[in-house]
Amino acid sequence: MSTPSIRRKGRLLPVIVAAVALAASLVSCGGGHHLAEYPFASRTLAVVYIAPPAPELLTSYYDLTNSQNPVEAVVRAGADVAREKEGRRANARLDSASARIDIPAILAQRTLQRASRYLGTRPITDENQADYLMEVRMERFGINAKADEAAYLFTYAEAVLLDRRTGREIWNINVHGRDRLTPYVQSTSPIPGSVITASTLGSVSVAQFQGALNQLMDYSSNLITDELRAALRDVRNK
Repeated sequence: MSTPSIRRKGRLLPVIVAAVALAASLVSCGGGHHLAEYPFASRTLAVVYIAPPAPELLTSYYDLTNSQNPVEAVVRAGADVAREKEGRRANARLDSASARIDIPAILAQRTLQRASRYLGTRPITDENQADYLMEVRMERFGINAKADEAAYLFTYAEAVLLDRRTGREIWNINVHGRDRLTPYVQSTSPIPGSVITASTLGSVSVAQFQGALNQLMDYSSNLITDELRAALRDVRNK
């Protein structure tokens, strides 16, 4: 009885191996790009920017579960409550700062300049006339003030390079940008660093938030174009 079973398995083995090989091939090709298939020299590139409604300010509510020392718990609670109050006030100033900046134009201009330099394309602003489009989608961006040590600027974005005429996706990248806003304080004291974070947020003016958002857009553009440069380098060095 066992011999027919062994023969059936033997006949199925080549089919199984072929299926596994095909699956492996599909996985290896799924994450690639098509930069090597397109001519970029003397062609035109435009950037299309899709922005979120407003920058975010992330803060955390106080939590005493990790404090076993009663004195430390009281101090930590007070520090976190102070951070929340300052965070709400800072949020209004952040909104004012973002209203003064043309964030789509800043990111589009900086991304367009650097991407064109690396691709060899000519930058233009009219997306309907460009040979290629770089679409930048900002999913989230703003200030993260949750950590005890400091507050950070953050951005989550996706950039896609498209053939405008066919709509084919040539290259894409997801980026997460993070840049320090308040001074980073490393302390061995049991007193939480959120005291310093809250104090710093409270002193940040609208003009300073404006400068911080400009820095965030510049950093986001650099992250995107650095990834593009690395991908092009791999293609051109082959």
